[in-house]
Amino acid sequence: MNNEVELKLIETPDNYSGKIKLVKDILEDIKKKKKEHYKLFARYKKINTLVKSVINSLNSVSVCSMVLTFTPISPAVMIVALSCTSLSALTSAVHSSSDIEGKVHSHNTSYLQYTDLYRDVSARLLRNGMSSSDLDNLLSEINDRVGLIEDQSLPVTIRQNN
Repeated sequence: MNNEVELKLIETPDNYSGKIKLVKDILEDIKKKKKEHYKLFARYKKINTLVKSVINSLNSVSVCSMVLTFTPISPAVMIVALSCTSLSALTSAVHSSSDIEGKVHSHNTSYLQYTDLYRDVSARLLRNGMSSSDLDNLLSEINDRVGLIEDQSLPVTIRQNN
């Protein structure tokens, strides 16, 4: 009987539950980062779509107005064409310099990577019979993968729920 008790103590050292708690805490942080990246992805995607729609609308009005300048209507058509062309150019310049499409891509990629990591670690954690050494390897792998994701992603601010 004493041998069984000693064997169980060797298999599950005192820090085993601490490692499990640490993995669960890291999973919770990953989940928060994943959600925040998705929120930013959705926001920037909406902005990107809206700005592109405005640019396309201005270009359409500009082209139509320029075609109408060849007919003897009024000089107001020429003013509309020039105004729409100028606004379209300014909006395109601001859109390009703000790199909204890059932000959309970066936050989407980060969201997908965090989702993959969360799903993988959650599944592995639910497996029965993980030893303390297995948890050490899992923690090391999580740190490596989170480091790679954070090196490539734009920073996010995690809002604390009060």
